[in-house]
Amino acid sequence: MSTLRLLIVVAVSSFASGAFAAEKTTAVWADGHNSAVSDEELVGHTTAAPGAAYPEEAQKTKTTGSGVYELRIDKAGKISAVVIVKSSGSAVLDKAATTAFKKWQFKPGVFQSVRIPVSWSVNRVK
Repeated sequence: MSTLRLLIVVAVSSFASGAFAAEKTTAVWADGHNSAVSDEELVGHTTAAPGAAYPEEAQKTKTTGSGVYELRIDKAGKISAVVIVKSSGSAVLDKAATTAFKKWQFKPGVFQSVRIPVSWSVNRVK
């Protein structure tokens, strides 16, 4: 009997294929400059970064997709808004990502915003 295993790639480098192959996590720093940010660097500046749960509805339909989400961050490091820059193609997956990102928190005064690519996929595990 096989089980389903979800691989959620949050804040992980780039998409596997297509027009978004060059998409990377990027940040607008507190001083206003922009740059790409490694996963380690991003997580190093967080105080909370809970992952997104794979929604039951998406599990049943084996829904997958890739999206890009922008986290707007206030001076205290709290998320003031999450904007869907590119939808995953599924409202259920977009909601799960935005709900999880709203719980993130960063060290104060580091970022104004970050854009994070997210890829949702389901793989069979034996």
